[in-house]
Amino acid sequence: MSFILLPLLIMAACENHSREDDWNNSALESYEIGKMHNEVLAYYASKSSYNYHPVEAISVIRDFLVEEKKYDEKIVDNCIKEITETPGYNTLFSTKSVTEDYDLDIYLEEVEMHFKPSEEIMAVIEQAFKLGEWATPEAVRDFIKQNLQVRRWTYVDKDLAYVFSDVLLNSYNYWMTTNPDGTKLKKSSLVILYDAGGALHGLIFGPVGSIIEGALLSDAANERIPDDE
Repeated sequence: MSFILLPLLIMAACENHSREDDWNNSALESYEIGKMHNEVLAYYASKSSYNYHPVEAISVIRDFLVEEKKYDEKIVDNCIKEITETPGYNTLFSTKSVTEDYDLDIYLEEVEMHFKPSEEIMAVIEQAFKLGEWATPEAVRDFIKQNLQVRRWTYVDKDLAYVFSDVLLNSYNYWMTTNPDGTKLKKSSLVILYDAGGALHGLIFGPVGSIIEGALLSDAANERIPDDE
């Protein structure tokens, strides 16, 4: 991505978009959200104590974006503030027990309320999560490629399909082939889906919000979803 374009793109990072703006949001690809998602995960793995806490995770992610990538500090801080004030945040991050259901429904509902996507694309995403309950990561990856990535979506659906598939496929590559610390991924099909779901919800606050929330939810899911029996 051009360093000349980056400051201009970031200035719009955490603005709530109208539906019409999202329909033509060509800046999304310039942010390389999926690639940045993986870079954040790798950075977090190098800095984390492996005792997950959302406050620590947010701090590490912020440091990476501001100190390493030189993203605008005010915009990153504003994104974090807005993300942590959403109704779904405490539901997903305040529970202490790994045996409790890790339910993304509230986030998907907020995505629907904000973007007003088609019922068709939301049905595909919901079907992917159901598939992730039992299918292999490869099966989930292939489902997303065939049913979300290659289809000709229009209007806001196009941007949602791009972000969800981009983050999921990059997350698959990270966890399944390039995980830098060698740790075993728990319920890998669900974790890569939660990565993508978090990125989708974070898009409410712009591309930077998508990067932050995808990484935040990824680490939380891998830490707290129980192992397969």
